[in-house]
Amino acid sequence: MTKTNLTASIKLFIFLSLAIPFNLIAQEKSSNQIVAEGASKVKIKPDLVDFTLTVEKTDTSETKALEKLNTEVQDLIKTLYKIGFTDKTIKVADYNVSSSINNKYKKIYTATNILNIEFTIDTKVINQLYKQIQTSQLKDIDISYETSLSDSLEKATRQMLVQKALADAKSNADNIANTLNLKIVGVRQVSKYATDLLDQDHVEIVKFTPPKIVKDEEVTTETPFNTFQVVDMELNERITIVYEISNK
Repeated sequence: MTKTNLTASIKLFIFLSLAIPFNLIAQEKSSNQIVAEGASKVKIKPDLVDFTLTVEKTDTSETKALEKLNTEVQDLIKTLYKIGFTDKTIKVADYNVSSSINNKYKKIYTATNILNIEFTIDTKVINQLYKQIQTSQLKDIDISYETSLSDSLEKATRQMLVQKALADAKSNADNIANTLNLKIVGVRQVSKYATDLLDQDHVEIVKFTPPKIVKDEEVTTETPFNTFQVVDMELNERITIVYEISNK
């Protein structure tokens, strides 16, 4: 090896030797962080109820099956009008006709109409709904319902939960930092469970107006829904925060 090549090799070795410690220092510096999680949950009463009213009529004649269905549905809608529901709150969810063969090898037509009504939970309205249907001449009607949170209520509740989860994460980070004699100097990253975006939009509460019901004395039949109690729903949020730290 010539003197020139030997000198170049020594310079390269010195450069690499100096570079390695700086890389280690940079990696060490980037790892000065702690990760803290925060959680929050709450039980909340649903504010909406969605009733599904299914009317079904069968006949060996498709025309007669449809006639029976239309008559029954019109009577049902009139009953809903009496309670206080309107065309804006009564929605047609499904309308169809199907056919099948019975055990006598005869064709049977089934006409079905499904109506949905959604409104703010009100025990008087629910009780009145069942009263009117029980005392009417309506037949072949199936009723089911489910409760839910309105979009506005869920959004407002989740924003409150996020704030509590953030405070919980900060408390956990402070505890870790104090125990290890470290100082939190900044926030590097905040992530929300199931999404990385924290929605800070203004929440406008939308009020659902329950229908004006008829007087209780007009229908005397009682139903279990005059003492209707809604099962609470549980919402929860989880936040992860990456904090930048330094020695005190």
